[in-house]
Amino acid sequence: MHLHGRLGSLALLAAVAGCGGGPKDVGQLTLKDPAWDRVNVEIVVTRRADCDSRADGFIASREVPNGATVCWRRDRDPNAPATGAWSGWTRATLAPGQSADTDL
Repeated sequence: MHLHGRLGSLALLAAVAGCGGGPKDVGQLTLKDPAWDRVNVEIVVTRRADCDSRADGFIASREVPNGATVCWRRDRDPNAPATGAWSGWTRATLAPGQSADTDL
């Protein structure tokens, strides 16, 4: 999933799906951009250790099943984006009911 655009003070939310479906079973990951006017972000949901892999364990969904990992990376230089020039991956695994905020 690629996100392009002005994130600024907006936040990207990723829900972590639990078993019960109620509010306590949903986690939230908020990615913030405090530094750039515009930045490209790629988000991957996977059960694999390798965020680049699209083999078995890759999840093509916005919901993050329990035990899966959310990986994200951004333009290496958001002020001068270049195709294929990404930062390294950052990873987070959230338990149902857990919330986290992080800067890009």
